[in-house]
Amino acid sequence: RVIDFWARMGVDGLRLDAVPYLFEREGTNCENLPETHQFLRRLRARLDSRFKNRMLLAEANQWPEDAAAYFADGAECHMAFHFPIMPRLFMALHMEDRFPILDILEQTPPIPETCQWGLFLRNHDELTLEMVTDEERDYMYRVYAENPQMRVNLGIRRRLAPLLGNHRRRIELMNGLLFSLPGTPILYYGDEIGMGDNIYLGDRNGVRTPMQWSADRNAGFSRANPQRLYLPVIIDPEYNYETINVEAQQNNPYSLLWWMKRLIALRKRHRAFGRGTIEFLHPENRRVLVFLRRHQDEHILVVANLSRFVQYLELDLSAFRGWVPVEMFGRVAFPPVGEYPYFLTLGPHSFYWFSLEPKPAARIQAGGGDRDAPLPLLTVSGRWEGILRGGKKSALEKALSTYLKGQRWFGGKEREIRNLEVIEILPVMEDPTPAYILLVRVDFPEGDSEVFTLPMMFAPGERAEKLRNDHPRAAMARLRFEDRDGEGMIFDASVEERFGESLLV
Repeated sequence: RVIDFWARMGVDGLRLDAVPYLFEREGTNCENLPETHQFLRRLRARLDSRFKNRMLLAEANQWPEDAAAYFADGAECHMAFHFPIMPRLFMALHMEDRFPILDILEQTPPIPETCQWGLFLRNHDELTLEMVTDEERDYMYRVYAENPQMRVNLGIRRRLAPLLGNHRRRIELMNGLLFSLPGTPILYYGDEIGMGDNIYLGDRNGVRTPMQWSADRNAGFSRANPQRLYLPVIIDPEYNYETINVEAQQNNPYSLLWWMKRLIALRKRHRAFGRGTIEFLHPENRRVLVFLRRHQDEHILVVANLSRFVQYLELDLSAFRGWVPVEMFGRVAFPPVGEYPYFLTLGPHSFYWFSLEPKPAARIQAGGGDRDAPLPLLTVSGRWEGILRGGKKSALEKALSTYLKGQRWFGGKEREIRNLEVIEILPVMEDPTPAYILLVRVDFPEGDSEVFTLPMMFAPGERAEKLRNDHPRAAMARLRFEDRDGEGMIFDASVEERFGESLLV
């Protein structure tokens, strides 16, 4: 009844706290009992039979092979936290050695296709050191929690920014690893702006202080009398809420908040990060972590410098001879891979995400719009307007990048599109044939961004085919429905007479 209640309320998932100890039995330590797995199978079956797109997340602070049992071939939990990787990321960073990361990922078993690991750097509890050796625990205490006030239970009660000395490059590097390793990255509130902590609060409360929304009273978290807050806001000079808050960083395009937004947007555009395989490369320089993520035709090379000093390395990329590494944040093409080892240098605590591409994307000539050229395929559940929201919007933006390159009026044909974002959606026509005007911002590797106006409508079945024949350049993408039979096309609404009339009304 509890799960049904929350699922009907619209929650997307439920975290199963300390799930290995769900059942108790005399004469055992009550961990990982068969009764627990039997119950989880029944729970999963009930959830799937009554609700769509809901998930169960197992909190099992165990070694990967033990935690993976809660996937049960896809019949129990959809996700499970990967606890042991968290301390090893911090360990590798301070040791300036990739071994701790490689070691724990080699111990991580394969999981079902329908399941995923949950990765995190920090959460509402301590940075747990249960899944490390005594020697490793002593090392972590020595380098990250010298003050006993920073410790609780078998862990370190500090937020991400204080753990890393509020060092912007180290914070970016750790998030870059979090977002590129296999699994779903999970951010703890406040870490996206570099919030501090209060180690003098009891128990785990030091990392649970109010979110710092603004420089207003109570950091914008509450209008109540400050003395009534369950926990006080952070007033430490380095992390004071009047300086570190969402409002201030939202107004600064170079802030950590905006950097995190760009990181998230970039990851969402590439399925290789979420669903791809991983292959580690082993250059001689142990201070650099290198791996490949692959999914279908995507090949992404991640290179991370764990050292506080500049590093160089030579990579064996012979399998990609003739291909071009394109730096993904700025879409900057590096020299193509040749017959010799590929040479790279990295600044202190820096990282690269490279898209390995067979050749530079062929430019679409002005006056394109070939009737026989394949259109990008988008999928959506429910109404077609669903492509304008959530995760589907990223796929639409990718399709619009291709569409723009084929238009005579597009002034950036000779420039590569670094990023395209739909920044505004204006409804123009209502049912039965809704239409929208999209304001689209296009970023280029060089020069200023430009904003374009794109009118958009949807046409089903035969109507779509007729439009494609009559106005080939108006076709933007094919659209297929996930929850029913049927396919259509989104197109430039300016070719539709009714759209023009609606603008005059």
